[in-house]
Amino acid sequence: MGGIMAPKDIMTNTHAKSILNSMNSLRKSNTLCDVTLRVEQKDFPAHRIVLAACSDYFCAMFTSELSEKGKPYVDIQGLTASTMEILLDFVYTETVHVTVENVQELLPAACLLQLKGVKQACCEFLESQLDPSNCLGIRDFAETHNCVDLMQAAEVFHEEFILLSQGEVEKLIKCDEIQVDSEEPVFEAVINWVKHAKREREECLPDLLQYVRMPLLTPRYITDVIDAEVSPTGAWGLSPWCLL
Repeated sequence: MGGIMAPKDIMTNTHAKSILNSMNSLRKSNTLCDVTLRVEQKDFPAHRIVLAACSDYFCAMFTSELSEKGKPYVDIQGLTASTMEILLDFVYTETVHVTVENVQELLPAACLLQLKGVKQACCEFLESQLDPSNCLGIRDFAETHNCVDLMQAAEVFHEEFILLSQGEVEKLIKCDEIQVDSEEPVFEAVINWVKHAKREREECLPDLLQYVRMPLLTPRYITDVIDAEVSPTGAWGLSPWCLL
């Protein structure tokens, strides 16, 4: 090899992954761990530097003058132990296990702990599950947690919803498996569906409202919203019996 060879910076593809794997092995054996996260009376040994590098929440906790800064044990409120385990696995492996069963707990927890990768993964998962039967709840859920892209994607399916026939709407809203956190999005979806073609659909409203689970609506919501929409003096001028 004649001549002068210029120096070159070479980046390997496995170094960072190898470090994470080693750190994860150390975590699982409780080796060199310098903090224990306590969730629902279950302890999770971890490394402050790894948590701080992955989460602004933990970075602030361990580098500011918060009371948790020097404590060997830190109580984490607002999430379950099973969710904490999934989040820690992500921190140390870059992989998150998202399912229909855990996503509604996982996304709020990711927002709480400021784990952007988990939040993105949850949003992508929910977007892949979107259809007219669940867009009501997912749109509401996305808005609650400020997931703009997911909210916009759910809105597209909502636009499909308002083009459905009365029979298709009835089939969706009376399904016990409809994915909503509360009954408010269902009521609002029915109202918006009728408003989309008021002249043709107004007479369908009483029939559709019988499938809305009125006892699940809060008193304030009933007072502030339903009275304005369907009371005799409201925009629709319907009889109160349709709410029963």
